[in-house]
Amino acid sequence: MAEQSHPTYSSCDDVTPQCPVSATLYGDYFSKGPTLFFAIAFGAALLVQVYFGWKSRAWSFVSWLAIGTILELAGYISRVAMSSNPWNFPAFATQLLTLILAPTFVAAAVSITCKYFVLYYGPELSPIRPKLYPWIFVGSDFVSIVIQGAGAFVAAAATSGDPPNKSLSDVSAGLLITGVSFQVANMLGCAGMMMVFWRRYKNRNLQPSTAEGDSGCNTRADTRSSSCANIQLNERKVDIFVWAVIVAFVAIIIRCIYRVPEMASGWGSNLMKDEVAFLALDGTMILISVVLLSVVHPYVFFPLVGNEKMALQALQAQSGVDFCRPE
Repeated sequence: MAEQSHPTYSSCDDVTPQCPVSATLYGDYFSKGPTLFFAIAFGAALLVQVYFGWKSRAWSFVSWLAIGTILELAGYISRVAMSSNPWNFPAFATQLLTLILAPTFVAAAVSITCKYFVLYYGPELSPIRPKLYPWIFVGSDFVSIVIQGAGAFVAAAATSGDPPNKSLSDVSAGLLITGVSFQVANMLGCAGMMMVFWRRYKNRNLQPSTAEGDSGCNTRADTRSSSCANIQLNERKVDIFVWAVIVAFVAIIIRCIYRVPEMASGWGSNLMKDEVAFLALDGTMILISVVLLSVVHPYVFFPLVGNEKMALQALQAQSGVDFCRPE
């Protein structure tokens, strides 16, 4: 039998003198307490989503957010298992795949809300038609998911070999960096569209308004006709939801910015082995996003999301007054 030159996931099942924890990709045991905390937190967020999701029936938003949360939950459950046995290859592969992909699904849920913000504040101000926001940006998120998923699968295959395949490891790192970078570019593109939209909205509000000039969503409270009172949204709640989405968006961007140099530094690098950095810049950022989108749920704060009937009324805002935004 050939002498084993280096412990690998294919030759090691547990920590032994021949398979020390230092030889694993992360170089140490995961901290059980923090990983268990994240697993419980994502599980609790999922329960909140199930409750509000069933009531709201905003299926696109609910589905993307739930998938992202389930993947995070699976990832941290796998890390809990690895805190006892770092050579647990199924747990290693699961957490690698799920924690890479999960944030993109959460980002897709954020992208869904853009359509409804545009419908609410004034579709005529948007650089593109409201219905195109999900098609363009969620569609681009799907491309990112495919690239990152391929990278994660290649990474798992590369590390399972005996010895590990260096060429495959380099390919996987390249795919993961490309996928995460594409996700960042996609999110910044969406943010750019929304900034143009918001600037137009603010500029319009600076202009003098007249009873004849205002219509639909832009009609002020003192000029709304009786037919304009069919649907009322709580302005304060809408503002809270807007800020929740903004904070969730920024948190996902921070996570992606961290992930790019982590992948670029190479498998088993010091940055990749830094569990504190990972939990702070990946786990915490995505937990913030998921908790905000779960608790500050559109069912309570912005019921236009997923309500196609209400959305249709919003689209008629410029020619009719079926939908109104209180001032």
